[in-house]
Amino acid sequence: MSQNTVNWLVQNHVIISKIYDWDAASLAEHMITANQLLNSSDLPLVHTIWDFLDMATYPTSINDIRHAIKPLFTNERIGWVIVISTNPMVSFLSQVGSSMYGVRYQRFKTREEAFEYLKQRDPSLPLIN
Repeated sequence: MSQNTVNWLVQNHVIISKIYDWDAASLAEHMITANQLLNSSDLPLVHTIWDFLDMATYPTSINDIRHAIKPLFTNERIGWVIVISTNPMVSFLSQVGSSMYGVRYQRFKTREEAFEYLKQRDPSLPLIN
């Protein structure tokens, strides 16, 4: 089993998370790590990309998800929240979670589509690949 990761895709500008397996506790821990990265940037907005393409398990409790995403999604410096997934349940849960906090949200089925969209929304980004 691969381990979930959260790192800079573009230093201080775009955080990327690769998710394989999530339960409620690891979701909360992962969001705290992403929020710490966001807070370490000096830019006014930091975007996040969540790659769920290889995810096997996920929390299904909306309340657990709401509680876990709150620290990151209420951060005034959160930019675009981009989800990459082909799983209908993940798509639904990410849409619900994003709309709870009114974040800028978009979902795509491929990394290429996600990167292109983000680049169009933030022209200050360098090329992402």
